[in-house]
Amino acid sequence: MVFEGFSTENKKLVQTVTTSAETLGKDIFESHTDRLSSRGGHFTAEQLIPVYFAALVGTPMEKSEQAEFNNMLYSLREDLIKSPKLLFYIEYEMSPPSQEELSAFEGMDTSDSKKLLEALTEKINIPCDDVRTRLAKETLPLFLKNMSGEAMLETARTLIIRMNRCFGSEEYKNGHSEIPVLIYYGGIDPGGVMFLHFMSRLGIDVLYICSSKAPIPVLSRNNLEGRMQIFELSGSSPVAPYPDKLVRTKLATVAYNASKELDGILYSGDTMFRDFQFDDMQSVTLSTTYDEIDILWHQQAKYRTGFAVKDGKVTVPTIFAKISGVNGGNLNDYWDGLKQKLSPYTRLIHKSPSYRKYAESQLDVYKPYYDGTKIFADKLKNSPLNKYSFLSDSLQLLIFGKMQEAVDSGFLTLPESELVPMVIYVGTNIDREILKLLQKYDFTKDIPKLIVIDVIEDTFSKVECIQLVLYSLLGFDILVYTPTGYKNIETFVSDTAFETHVMNEFKYNVHIPKFRIPDSVPGQDDGGLFGKLFRKGRK
Repeated sequence: MVFEGFSTENKKLVQTVTTSAETLGKDIFESHTDRLSSRGGHFTAEQLIPVYFAALVGTPMEKSEQAEFNNMLYSLREDLIKSPKLLFYIEYEMSPPSQEELSAFEGMDTSDSKKLLEALTEKINIPCDDVRTRLAKETLPLFLKNMSGEAMLETARTLIIRMNRCFGSEEYKNGHSEIPVLIYYGGIDPGGVMFLHFMSRLGIDVLYICSSKAPIPVLSRNNLEGRMQIFELSGSSPVAPYPDKLVRTKLATVAYNASKELDGILYSGDTMFRDFQFDDMQSVTLSTTYDEIDILWHQQAKYRTGFAVKDGKVTVPTIFAKISGVNGGNLNDYWDGLKQKLSPYTRLIHKSPSYRKYAESQLDVYKPYYDGTKIFADKLKNSPLNKYSFLSDSLQLLIFGKMQEAVDSGFLTLPESELVPMVIYVGTNIDREILKLLQKYDFTKDIPKLIVIDVIEDTFSKVECIQLVLYSLLGFDILVYTPTGYKNIETFVSDTAFETHVMNEFKYNVHIPKFRIPDSVPGQDDGGLFGKLFRKGRK
């Protein structure tokens, strides 16, 4: 079954997957199959290769944190060596090409760039891997744009030789079922950064690590399409050899009974909360003015009007609004206002035509899991349709509960015969990136965000409208930016579900600028060990 609707993914074979400094060490071990499953399970390994591409630059300032960071790096490499994944490890810069390696490129005519490119592409052959051979042949021309003659030959030769060193191992030739990992440690030049980008596009997890911050400018300047996530630590030190042993660290403890007593004192009221203290929530949509959205947007849930905790259930006040038109017609201010609303908890979507359409017959598979308007949540949870078994039971039940709430809410203006099966269809196909936000969602703190930019004439599909309602019920803040003023969400969503703010001008043929998701919430300080270690995030 192919799922149509809002997606945070593109349709390329190799796609970069966003991660965080806190979860990278775990994410990179996720198997190819699990990555596909957790992204909806709609693709096979031949259709999609999700990869991580990140840099860890610098070192912690505190001595105790330096020891912990040392142990993290040591364990990362050792665990990768023991895992089913094949590790390509490069320390400092790769050695210059040998005469034998260069001999394969001797006598190449550099006078005709087109013929030279064809000849260089023919040099690519990754043993026992037709898929990555094809990807390499398709990718090489992208790195040789605006080059000719000796420059083209030199660049291509270096990329191909370095690539062959990785893929030429007997271990790789003997077969592999997992996405390989490349760790590049130490100083790096622009050519090295280009090589990392090249390998990432071939379906390889790529991780660059350096204890010195000196490489940050070269990483940033050569970060093609912003594909590499750059995590910067607070300190910097000269590059030393990669950690080859664990170092001893101090472990502080407190008496268990004293800890429980303190816990009861601090967290029994309604002002202070433990991390992830609650498993259940109810969202309520705030009625706001347009200007109030800017004030409330980055507020944590516990500071918003209407926030409450009762009987272990949190009431989260959320925003669900459509911005119709452009205030004063000033697109620069319009896009700047949108930019200020981005945070690590935001998923940004550009509305595109809905080319994928579900078949009516696909909804028949859901018939055993509902009767009238009642969804059998427990039966659905234990069925093959449940793709969320890797999530905690409480989160799974929350999702299924909100599916029922979407049916009962009256927010969706769909024919009765379609309403329940379509809600189940959408609810069992939640985007991987949305699931990540739900996993991190502490109902008392930062609220996840979904921003949709719609500059086309297509109205929202039934699936897209159900997604927005479901995400709102799950506690997301949602904004739909519509500079044209055209109808979109109203197609299948009642106006009682969201607020509409109409501006005084409409804009057409609008070009959407490129936005970058920041690594911290504007106005908030990073917390926790990794918040202290990685002061800056994605560049």
